Amino acid sequence: VKVDVEWAEDAAWRRQNDQPYQTWGDFEKARNKGLNSPFFTHFTVSVCTAMMIASLQVNGWRFEPIAVNPMIGPSAETLLRLGAKDSYLIVDEMEVWRVASPMVLHAGLIHFFLNMFALWFVGRAIEQIHGHFAAVVQFVVPAIGGTILSAIFLPEYITVGASGGIFGLIGACISDIFMNWNLLFNQFVNEKR
Repeated sequence: VKVDVEWAEDAAWRRQNDQPYQTWGDFEKARNKGLNSPFFTHFTVSVCTAMMIASLQVNGWRFEPIAVNPMIGPSAETLLRLGAKDSYLIVDEMEVWRVASPMVLHAGLIHFFLNMFALWFVGRAIEQIHGHFAAVVQFVVPAIGGTILSAIFLPEYITVGASGGIFGLIGACISDIFMNWNLLFNQFVNEKR
């Protein structure tokens, strides 16, 4: 919604200053250059990819059998070595870094590709609309919060994944829709001419 308003404002400015209009595609291309490039999303996808490769390397470049890991990935022991959430290690061994590290680990290729697909599209959109800082907060806070809730309510399981952060970004999209509901569904704006 915010991007639509920006495009309309740009068109109004161009009309006032006798400048040629930009198509939506040209406007999007111009917006995605320079400092408005989604750096955080690219960085997060890169780190998650590096950690997926590292987890396979630590696991001896082999996948666990489907019966053991249906996500087509490394063993639970490998994920624990790399920083998966384990409530015992967080609380009793004071490995508090395990609250943040699971957000860049994934249980396997299926988990990884689904999360990266969602992060690529939702993360880029949020970051380009709301900026880098907002995207970092909307990803990291829910990711850490999800790990803490998992540690409290599922202490016997190890967990990994960027899903908590992705759900935070999706929540930002949903709140954007609710906050701009009147603009989105305004009869005058949506009137066919």
